[in-house]
Amino acid sequence: MLFSSLPLIQPILKAVDKKGYTTPSPIQEAAIPVIVDGKNVLGRAETGTGKTAAFSLPIIQSLSKLGNKRHPSALVLAPTRELVEQIKDSFVSYGSFTQLKVLAVYGGVSDRPQKQKLAKGIDILVATPGRLLDLINQKAVMLKFISHFVIDEADRMFDMGFIVDVTKIMNMLPKNKQTLMFSATLDREVMALADEHIGTYDVVDVANEKVDLEHITQQLFYVSKRKKIDLLKLHIKEGPAVQTLIFTRTKRGADQLSKLLSEMHLKVAVIHGDKSQHQRLRALQGFKSHKYEFLIATDVAARGLDIPALPRIINYDVPEQADAYIHRMGRTGRAGLSGDVYTYCSKEERLLLKPIFKELESPLSSTTHPFEEIVEAKKIQARPFAKKTGRHRYRLSGRKR
Repeated sequence: MLFSSLPLIQPILKAVDKKGYTTPSPIQEAAIPVIVDGKNVLGRAETGTGKTAAFSLPIIQSLSKLGNKRHPSALVLAPTRELVEQIKDSFVSYGSFTQLKVLAVYGGVSDRPQKQKLAKGIDILVATPGRLLDLINQKAVMLKFISHFVIDEADRMFDMGFIVDVTKIMNMLPKNKQTLMFSATLDREVMALADEHIGTYDVVDVANEKVDLEHITQQLFYVSKRKKIDLLKLHIKEGPAVQTLIFTRTKRGADQLSKLLSEMHLKVAVIHGDKSQHQRLRALQGFKSHKYEFLIATDVAARGLDIPALPRIINYDVPEQADAYIHRMGRTGRAGLSGDVYTYCSKEERLLLKPIFKELESPLSSTTHPFEEIVEAKKIQARPFAKKTGRHRYRLSGRKR
């Protein structure tokens, strides 16, 4: 299917074509016709599958017919400031051939410019729950004209403790509106929220689509905890000079690794929950503009990041949850481009691999193993040997650690 086959008006198709997109993703193909039809939707899709366009394109189409109003007609809630900015940018890009005005509001920065823009009038408001409530309490924004309401990454709203604020906002909205809720999981909490506040809705579920590993090469490195930094230095020194997103399990680990890489005179930035909004945006924008070679991130800070053409990801620490690995991996190998994922696994972390292997086994064909397994040793010279399973491992010369 092509975008031109979807029930979208010409200005939107022109904007989509300008971005170089011709074929909709599964969530876009499934959700757009339902949303254009005016139905409430509970959608399940992983981050990086194009769900922002799935709800932004129909909303732009609907609002473009209404004409400009002073108060917002569409409200989108997202859990992180970075995601709010990305959603805003998508609305601006896809609505470039309309007159719609979009504003992003979030904490960590002065609210004065946000209130000034609200006073001039906007059509679409993208917000974090806390800052939106602050603006509502200051009577800087009015929600009684909202006709389209979106909760993006609903499961993260629960994980990050925002659901109380989200519920307060939902109770302030008009009853006569279209509600769209998107989540990576449809667990009991998310379903209960939908049942209570949406009422009748259609479920659009594409999360069970197979993970596309065609363009991603994954490698697992067994390495002692104290030798991880040596392995990282080796990959940096002997590998191609490419931008790299590095994941750590903790904020402290991210800061420590950043210090080590900085001492190597590498251009590195860090994002995690203790960084201010200004610091996180500056780091992300600097990485996207290639000011920084390396971006170190924790899972909470990095979820939902949209970094085009990212060639390499290094899991400095094995994630504690299998779905976190999938989210990490989903940052690369997009839009047909190739990507590499390296995972450093210490002895203490090996039990964490089992659920990851289980998660990846289904999407892979029988001739493909999720990892090329490598044992860390003194010399980086591999001698392959075949196993009965048809998979491959690599034994390195030197003593195993």
